[in-house]
Amino acid sequence: MNFPLFLLLIGVIVMIQPRTKRWKSRMTAHFKGDEKRVKQRANTFYLLGFAFIMAGFAYLYQAVG
Repeated sequence: MNFPLFLLLIGVIVMIQPRTKRWKSRMTAHFKGDEKRVKQRANTFYLLGFAFIMAGFAYLYQAVG
């Protein structure tokens, strides 16, 4: 029962991470100010977090049902 909750928590953390000031400054430095690449990376993190959340709900549904 802990694994689905872990996936849900990790999903939320991964989705929130690109909104932090530190993450944005590091990605801007890494991509040398290319805002398009920074947005692409943020969207990738958002989708990855969403996938973790969906997997967590699937495991939770399987465990309960």
